[in-house]
Amino acid sequence: MTNRNLLLALAAIVVTALCSCGSSALNGNASDSTLCQFNNIDKTAKMRYTQEGDTFYLESSFQAFWPTVINGKPCTELQQALLMALTDSAQLNTLDLAMEYLLKPSPYLQPDSMSPQPVDVISVVEGDNLSSSEINVKLQDMGDRLLTYHIYTYEFMARAAHGIYSNRFVTYDLKTGKTIGMQDIIADTTLLRTTILKSIKQTYDYSEDDLFIPENGLLPLPTQFYFKDNVLHAAYQVYDIASYAQGAIDAPIYPYMLKPEEMKRLFTPYGLELIDYTE
Repeated sequence: MTNRNLLLALAAIVVTALCSCGSSALNGNASDSTLCQFNNIDKTAKMRYTQEGDTFYLESSFQAFWPTVINGKPCTELQQALLMALTDSAQLNTLDLAMEYLLKPSPYLQPDSMSPQPVDVISVVEGDNLSSSEINVKLQDMGDRLLTYHIYTYEFMARAAHGIYSNRFVTYDLKTGKTIGMQDIIADTTLLRTTILKSIKQTYDYSEDDLFIPENGLLPLPTQFYFKDNVLHAAYQVYDIASYAQGAIDAPIYPYMLKPEEMKRLFTPYGLELIDYTE
């Protein structure tokens, strides 16, 4: 075998190892693994438009580590959950439709009066007359039980003071083949609110006066969450409960914050199972 062929063979082995996911959640055998398949996607679109006599450019990018097979089976539910998180539309139910929609200028970046035209090259100083849109669908974590995707989006309008970003998460149970919603894991939303507030105070040293809390005094429930090292993280977007300067708020809920009876009130039995909770 030539050196070149040997290197190619070794590279193939490494890729296979990286793209395999533990099937112990499915068959109880921790030493076994089943090949998972992902597609690397990298798309860009460049446009030019005119506003009040000035020429502006817009560059949009879409990158994704897109799942096609998980534990040897098609992962349609995971794909649909990702598409919904990306587009907020049940109609854009294929990746091609979603990319076509996402690579177009958003209402934030394109007022109705503009008619952008595609271009091959952008020749402008960044941050001057250049708007940008970035979407990145990243595989954040994959363990024996849970697979988590992180969807990061960023938009910047030319000459604006700052851009706008968001973080969304999709968590998939490798054992059941189902995506997980907040209602699946949380039983007591009142206790959730108080526990998140406790976490924010400990993590950021913020008081209630530092947060955007409605007149009713109830902290808004998070729209996003993810698991890391058997800990549930409640995730808030910029402006959800704090200023842009304070950034996105991430509130981990550690078991030590609650008494055992409170943990059983806060989480459903399924939620306790996912965080591997024991008294």
